[in-house]
Amino acid sequence: MTGILGVYAFDKVWNVSKFLYYGLIGLQHRGYSYSGISTLGDRGFSKASASLPPEDLPLPDMKGWSGIAYTGYDKVYPYVTEEGALVIDGVIKADIGEFSRELYRDPERAIGEAEGVFSLIFLSKDGVMVGYRDELGIKPLEIGGFGFDLAILSSEASGIAVVGGELKREIEPGEMVYIDTYSISYKRLKDSRPHKYCSIDILYQSRIDSHVFNLDIYDIRVKVGEQLYEEKKVDGDVVIGVPDTAIPYAIGYSRRSGIPFSLGFTRTGSTIRTMLASDDFIKVIGVQLKLNPIKSAVRGKRVILIDDSMVTGRTLKNTVFSLRSLGAKEVHVLIASPKIVARCPYGIPIPDERELIASNLPDKEILKIIDADSIYWLSLEGLFKAIGHNYLCTGCMTKSFPKRWW
Repeated sequence: MTGILGVYAFDKVWNVSKFLYYGLIGLQHRGYSYSGISTLGDRGFSKASASLPPEDLPLPDMKGWSGIAYTGYDKVYPYVTEEGALVIDGVIKADIGEFSRELYRDPERAIGEAEGVFSLIFLSKDGVMVGYRDELGIKPLEIGGFGFDLAILSSEASGIAVVGGELKREIEPGEMVYIDTYSISYKRLKDSRPHKYCSIDILYQSRIDSHVFNLDIYDIRVKVGEQLYEEKKVDGDVVIGVPDTAIPYAIGYSRRSGIPFSLGFTRTGSTIRTMLASDDFIKVIGVQLKLNPIKSAVRGKRVILIDDSMVTGRTLKNTVFSLRSLGAKEVHVLIASPKIVARCPYGIPIPDERELIASNLPDKEILKIIDADSIYWLSLEGLFKAIGHNYLCTGCMTKSFPKRWW
């Protein structure tokens, strides 16, 4: 999972480095092991990068009237050459150096001939910014502005809103946006129907205040919570969502069931996305940091615990343990996504299939491992119903992928 950002000033008097820095912080929930910023100014390209989340990235006195930024896991980005600077969200079957050179020479041809599933932002040495979103729409890319002075490309609206910008629209699947000093233009390079939006982006990755795939994430997650109740009615005393992603699911379940919603947990420190953590120690510690239970909310109660997904089961096991240690009478687990049973080939860091608990164990065994009283996963049909369509990539849930090149 990756966040990419581009900021383009139509007047060279601007310095966009702080816009890139804070915009990237607005995207760090998409991945934070490595981050980097590159700006274009009178002396060419400058770059700052480190194996740190954006909020901890040492930012030198960078100057530039346009630039791009990256937060994720691939240390190659931003990829900077004499011709330009490039960031990619997704997977591309190409030599990055040659692809970057081709983007400078002929972006339409370079993108048209490239294989993979990706969104990208490219800034040329001549001061032209190009954005592109894959034809299936699996990876998001949006455009906004800061008044009439700046154009902003971002994986999510959060990267635009956090710097005071306004979202204009999504880049359509297969569409390229071309930005220069005088204009913004769009061109459809590829077309593929139906589109296949990433289910994990909707259910887990995107911030709850974001608008992605023409969906308001908060509203969709509330609807998924309501759908969970329609599928699995649990007799409990309180509904709790695992912060922050699953809170809207719990709100939806509470509204439909009439069972009170409670905050349940308080957080210590910055957000840690345990699904994205690089090792088991961070996963376990991450649970304790982001999930410190509130004793009075769970003691002596039958807790309905809702989480956004279940991958290996390690974090959920620790969460259930912490609730029981504080006196929860019962813990019933509801998962607001279908079972994850396959690795993603498009850049979502899902472990190998042998590590995926739902792919290897029956429900009864999973229940024993996490020590819950019951467990239920949202159905695939329920997911489609809550979102309102089935234009989704569900490969990690069904092992059926919409595009193959490997």
